[in-house]
Amino acid sequence: MYRVMLVDDEAGVRNSIRAKIDWESAGFVIAYEASDGEEALRMLAEAVVRPDIVISDIRMPKMDGITFIRACKEAYPELRVIVLSGYSDFDYMKSAIQLGVKDYLLKPVVRAELSSLLEKLAGELKEERLLEGERQREKVQRNQQLRQMQEHFLLQLVKEEGVGESAVRDRLHHLQLAKLDGEALSLRFATLEMRLPPGRLRSWEGRRDLLQLAFRMLCRETADKREDVYPFYDVGHPSMMFFLLVDTGSKESGDAAAEQFVRELRRNAAMYLRLESVGGIGEPVSGWREAKNGYASCMLAWSRETIDGSATASTQQGVLDWAQSFTAETERRLIQAIETLNRQAFSAQLLELFPSNRDMPMFAFTFLALRVILTFGSLAKKFELGDTSLQQVLWNCQASIATYRSREEVLAQIERIADLVMDAVRNSRTSSGQLQAEAVRNYVDENYPYELTLSQLASMFHMNETYLSGLFKQNAGVTFSDYLTRLRMTRAAELLSETDLKLTDIAMLVGYSSSSYFSTSFKKYYGCSPKEYREKRQTTNES
Repeated sequence: MYRVMLVDDEAGVRNSIRAKIDWESAGFVIAYEASDGEEALRMLAEAVVRPDIVISDIRMPKMDGITFIRACKEAYPELRVIVLSGYSDFDYMKSAIQLGVKDYLLKPVVRAELSSLLEKLAGELKEERLLEGERQREKVQRNQQLRQMQEHFLLQLVKEEGVGESAVRDRLHHLQLAKLDGEALSLRFATLEMRLPPGRLRSWEGRRDLLQLAFRMLCRETADKREDVYPFYDVGHPSMMFFLLVDTGSKESGDAAAEQFVRELRRNAAMYLRLESVGGIGEPVSGWREAKNGYASCMLAWSRETIDGSATASTQQGVLDWAQSFTAETERRLIQAIETLNRQAFSAQLLELFPSNRDMPMFAFTFLALRVILTFGSLAKKFELGDTSLQQVLWNCQASIATYRSREEVLAQIERIADLVMDAVRNSRTSSGQLQAEAVRNYVDENYPYELTLSQLASMFHMNETYLSGLFKQNAGVTFSDYLTRLRMTRAAELLSETDLKLTDIAMLVGYSSSSYFSTSFKKYYGCSPKEYREKRQTTNES
C-alpha cells in the first residue's frame, strides 16, 4: 500500500476526496490528514513512516500551499506532491510548476481523473521501489565484497610479511580504509574466542561450524554498531574474531571504550548463543606501522585471560615500551636468516633481541618472543604448502606462551620452532622450484585485487626476477602477467553473473583503478563488453 496525506483547510473537501474511490483497491491508504501547511509539516516531521504522496490545496490559511510545497521540496525532496486548485488559481499554479510539481487536480475533483492519476502514480512508485530495491541489493553485495577484502587485508597487516609502505597506503585507500592512514592515529586490537560449555552441543557436535558462523556474525553485527571498530577473521582459527579499534580520545577513555565493547561482545555471545568466551585487549599503538605490536599485545592479553573475564582489560601496560627492540629491520633480518637457512645468523639476531646481560621483565620477554613467533607464522604460510602442522604448532605456542615460567623455556621453544620453519624452507628449496613457484602462486591468488609486479614478488620471495619469471611460467603454464589477468577476469565474470554490482565497483574489486581500462581488458579477454557478458548470462539463466 502507498501512503497518502491530504492537506486542505476544508474538512468537507477532504471527506469528499476520501469518498471518491475505493482507495484500498487502488493500492493506497490515506494515512494522514491536515488542515493547513503548518500542521502538515509537523506531521511529516513526527511521522515514523512518511507518506509517498501529498495531495494539498493551494489556498489555505496560516501557511498557503506554495509555502508548504517549497518547505516540502527542501526537507523531503522524495515526496510526490499533487496540487488541488480551482480555475482561478492560475498564478498559484505557475509558482507550483516552478517548484517542480507536475501533477494537479482541479476542484471539484472528478472520480475518473483521480483514479487515472493514482493509477499513473502507482506505476511510477512501483518502478521507483523496484529500482530502490536493486540499489539496496547492489549496496549489500558491494559491502559484502568490500568487507571480505578489508578483513583479508587487516589480517595480512598483522600476520604476514610486511609489504612496502606505499603499497599499504594504496591498499588502505583502495579498500576505503583511508581513515586508518593517519600519522598519529591511536589504534588497538581486541579479540574474542568462543568456548563451548560442557554439553552445549550434545549430539550436534558435528555442526560446530554452524555455531562458529553464528558467533562470527554476532561479532560483526555488534561491531557494526560502532563507527570506529573494524572486525576481521582468520580462517585458521574459526572460533575467534579480531577487532581493530580506533581510539578517539585519551588512553583512559580508549581503555574504557575497549573494555565496554568486549563486555558487550561477551554478553551477546552468552545471551544469544549461550557461549562462554575469552577475550583480550591490546595496548594502543601509533598508526598502522605499529599494527603487529598492537596485535601481539592483544594476543598476549588473550593468552592470560580466564573465562570469568578477570583479565579482559589490558594487563601488560608498558609492554610496548619494549617493542622498540623489535623493529622492522629486526623482522627483516630474522626472515632473511630463516629463508637463507643461516642458523648462525638467526641465533645472533636472537641474542641481540634477548641479550643475556639485559634485565628484562618476564612480560616484556614474553611479548618479544610472541613477536618472533608471529614472524615465523608469516614464513610458515609461505613455505608450508598443503600442510598446516607447523602453523598449528605456532598457534599452540601463541596460546600457551603466557604459561612459560622461565626465559630459558621460551627461548628453547623459539629455537625449536626456528628449526621447524627452516625445514619447511629447505624442503621448498629442494623441490626443483616447484614448491617455491606454488608459494608465489598462492600469494598471487590471495592478492590479485591489489597492484602486483614480478619484481615485487621476486624481492618478497628472495629470488632473481628472471628466474622467478621462468619458474612461474613452468609451474602455471602461462606467464605471470597472463596468470594475473586470468585471475582478475575470472573473478570479474563471476561478479557480473552473480551480482548486480556496477562496473566501477567490479573494476575496483578485481584490481583495476579505472572502469574504462577494466572494460577494455574484459572485452579483449572475453570478446564482449562486461555489459554484454552480463546480459548473455542473464538470458541463459532465465531460459
